[in-house]
Amino acid sequence: MCKRIATLVALLALVAAACGNAETGSSSGGGGDAPTGTASPSDLTRKVPVDQPGVTDTEIRVGGVASVSNPLGGNYGDAFDGVRAYFEMVNSRGGIYGRQLKLVAERDDQVANNQQQVQALISQDKVFAILPVATLLFTGADVAAASGTPTFGWTINPEWAGPPNLFGDRGGELCFNCPAPLVPWLAKDTGATKVAVLAYNVPQSKECADGIIASFRKWPTAEVAFQDLALSYGVTDFSVQVSKMKQAGVQFVTTCMDLNGVTNLAREIDKQQLDAVQYMPNGYDANVAKQFANVLDGSLVLTWFVPFEVADPPEGMKSYVEWIDKTGGARSELSMSGWLAADLFYRGLVAAGPEFTQQKVIDAINSFDYWNADGLIPGVDWTIAHDQRSSVSCSAISKISNGGFVPLYGEPGRPFICFDVDADQLPEQPERKAGEKG
Repeated sequence: MCKRIATLVALLALVAAACGNAETGSSSGGGGDAPTGTASPSDLTRKVPVDQPGVTDTEIRVGGVASVSNPLGGNYGDAFDGVRAYFEMVNSRGGIYGRQLKLVAERDDQVANNQQQVQALISQDKVFAILPVATLLFTGADVAAASGTPTFGWTINPEWAGPPNLFGDRGGELCFNCPAPLVPWLAKDTGATKVAVLAYNVPQSKECADGIIASFRKWPTAEVAFQDLALSYGVTDFSVQVSKMKQAGVQFVTTCMDLNGVTNLAREIDKQQLDAVQYMPNGYDANVAKQFANVLDGSLVLTWFVPFEVADPPEGMKSYVEWIDKTGGARSELSMSGWLAADLFYRGLVAAGPEFTQQKVIDAINSFDYWNADGLIPGVDWTIAHDQRSSVSCSAISKISNGGFVPLYGEPGRPFICFDVDADQLPEQPERKAGEKG
């Protein structure tokens, strides 16, 4: 049962990715090599007594939780790599307020024990902030919210929405079954007139598929010619589904399935020689792309951050690559999530000032109307992000080619494509934007 629950909730990652990122508001807490917020450069070196959990005379201590042990084989523990790398960068410059940033607890919730591990971070480790959170289930969200502890992590769970002290890397509000323009536009751009939608027979996956189908109803760029929303998790034989897709003339396939599912599907598509593009909202995994290059070639993959492969990376990517490599971490979607969590936490500390408290950090971040982590993401408006869906959705798309990723659609310095989610009609071309205001 635990294995089944964990796998189903992991599907939320597909939907969260498909929702894209908001680009709203004006700049605040957004960029710069040494963000200052309300603290002056001299304030950043000023040390005053602070009576807060996890704060000593020399350290600001945080801890995180990830589903390191999981039935999917996911590398969720990479999120710790991202936090460690970011903290090493800050500490190499002298830290902040006369203190070093320290990741003192790396807890494994083993999927089923999230609530207990979140509570332990607060009551046993006595951390100032919880980061990263990279878990398949976030059953400890209520505990974190009630404690008033600033909490930062990977936005795949609906529990991130609402509480003012919970900060997901893509904002807090998720809409799993809302129509979104991206997939209909991709179908149109690839020349597809008939699409297929596949999902597992569980609520999370079905909501994702419902959202895709609703998207094609709102923006009918192609006909949903085949759908199977009742697949059993763990299915490896897609021969019947692909045969029916071929009979229906499907040219574009989108799923709400895990990485194992989409690779098995790709094998069958290749075996039956179905000439269709597969879109994978959570397929940005270098090892998988390389291992299954023969069947995944030509597939489209989404990221909510700038792809590692862009030729003109923003300052945030340059810093991430430098420090993730220096600290021996993995370049991955999850380590990027950890880096983003650490970035937002640090900017909150800066804006809170030398006499910082947990509440001051929370209040400071919630005043940021534009956070982009030095161009890594399109931007989050934290004055609304806890409970409102943005009217603009931005993301980056790459194509798998020869076992690697090739960024598509973006332009030099503008890697993200953006859509108005309320528009009645899709544009011929999306707006291309950088991870900065304007």
